[in-house]
Amino acid sequence: MKILCMSHGTMAQGVVQSAKMIVGDVKFLDYINAYVDGNDDIEKKIVDYLNQNRGQTIIVCTDIFGGSVNNNWMKYLNKEGNLYLIAGLSLPLIIELVLKIEQKSQDNINKIIKRSIKSAKDSVKFCNELNLDIKRDEF
Repeated sequence: MKILCMSHGTMAQGVVQSAKMIVGDVKFLDYINAYVDGNDDIEKKIVDYLNQNRGQTIIVCTDIFGGSVNNNWMKYLNKEGNLYLIAGLSLPLIIELVLKIEQKSQDNINKIIKRSIKSAKDSVKFCNELNLDIKRDEF
């Protein structure tokens, strides 16, 4: 099992580094930065990753649905039977996926992904509208 984060710029690297600070140095969590090293051949980066991880189940999290990174991965959904693609990369999503996979959940991969997405969505809050009884001097 592999989880790969891929984004425009270095967001994927930052999310993976932050996740590893929280959950530990997880060996099955990878990243690919796109458009940062002068090599903009996203297709080659994807093919290389797939070849290096042949036979593995791979969950790919990209930054933007419909962006070039996500669109390039979409081409492989019907070709690779063990590939799962999520658009909307975030730290809460990656932490949830890692923890659920580390727990060796008996749920199937689709259920793990759906629960992780729901949990990540639920973590987005507009804090100004929260009804918290907190005094400012407590901070």
